[in-house]
Amino acid sequence: MADEPKYPVKTVTKAIEIINYLAQDTGNRGIGVSELSRVLGMGQSTVHRLLDTLSFYGYVEQDGETNQYRLGWELYKIGQVVPQQNQLLNLNPGYILELSRKTRATVNLGILKRGEILIISKIEGAYDSTHISVRPGEYEAIHATGMGKVMISEMDEEEIWGLFGGRETLIPYTPNTITSLPQLMREEARVRESGYAVDAEEYCIGLYCIAMPIRDYTGQIVAAVSVSTPSGLMDEDRKKLILEALSKCSRDISRSLGYQEK
Repeated sequence: MADEPKYPVKTVTKAIEIINYLAQDTGNRGIGVSELSRVLGMGQSTVHRLLDTLSFYGYVEQDGETNQYRLGWELYKIGQVVPQQNQLLNLNPGYILELSRKTRATVNLGILKRGEILIISKIEGAYDSTHISVRPGEYEAIHATGMGKVMISEMDEEEIWGLFGGRETLIPYTPNTITSLPQLMREEARVRESGYAVDAEEYCIGLYCIAMPIRDYTGQIVAAVSVSTPSGLMDEDRKKLILEALSKCSRDISRSLGYQEK
């Protein structure tokens, strides 16, 4: 994740922590003041005051029967504006739908955000769905995913070192994960040469991913698109099919953002 903000405001930070924790309640059970206080390390009176303010503006709401809190509809309303303000989030979904149809695999679209890969769009494969639980709005590691490797492939070594906070050792997710920064640097050289990145069970056992970059009108890599399929279904013929379809998709999306190939 990114470093602390330059000018943190404690009250705002605490309110954001509450919103982020409530966002994890995907079962819609609601969360009480005691749990928020315990998990976030805030006094109950502080949590009460913050929830009162957030409730007033519609960012959270309280169940009248259980007194539990959940996210409010005002956040949904604000969220609907985000795609309108971001060209990538407002892409024609036909690009990745067609890629998923051609490959019969799961397709993800991601961007680099706060030192991780943020999934902004996902299409489940029709026949070989991987059933991986990562959803749009969630994050994946850079060094263990194809999209992550693609996103940093044109950064210089100093930028990459800074991205990982100067840490040489990287978190292992599987026995196949790249676990050192020098090793990742060597992998990035291969990505630049081939034009695509591979995650061969590096983030999740049983999952094979191939990713390619998406460029904007300046030629900069602004996103990545990937195809994920069970490792057992991957052979040379299938890899060739995926690379051809993925290449067309990445070119088409890049052109829609104004990129012109040289």
